[in-house]
Amino acid sequence: MPTIREYDIGCEPSPSVPAETLIQDGSSAFLLFFAVSKNKDESGYLRDLRVAVVECKDCLATKFGYPNDEGLPEHPLYAFGLGELQTRTVEVVGSPWVDEVASWIKASVNRIWGERRGIPAEPSKGGDPRHFMVLLKERTFECVASGLEVVQYAETFDDAIRHVIDRQREH
Repeated sequence: MPTIREYDIGCEPSPSVPAETLIQDGSSAFLLFFAVSKNKDESGYLRDLRVAVVECKDCLATKFGYPNDEGLPEHPLYAFGLGELQTRTVEVVGSPWVDEVASWIKASVNRIWGERRGIPAEPSKGGDPRHFMVLLKERTFECVASGLEVVQYAETFDDAIRHVIDRQREH
């Protein structure tokens, strides 16, 4: 049975500005969104952090789209506490999706390499795969990765996209 728990990336998606963007290629995935501080400042407001560039570390799979914030009760994980947390970034512990992706990887490795070369059937990417969700204004983002990390706060989406393109060229 899955368990939903808070996952702190140091910011929250803006609750009022829908401009979420996913940039993904064959080996990396980056989620961009307008970000605010997790806590109110001395003026009583959340601080605008501009555009967060969130890297999905060792990303194996993503989902991006429905439900939006109003449709969240229809998400299959809602009954497990998805709507009850104070954060919009969560980890799904005991996720059936992680098990499914891991089983595909294991089957592929066994079929292609295991019997011929004795290579263990483990995911080839970095750390242990985990299921993360970022609940955005107009979309939900989910990924199977080893972690999520804000790698930059950019002034504009153009700056954020340039940063992602530069990171992808490095690999």
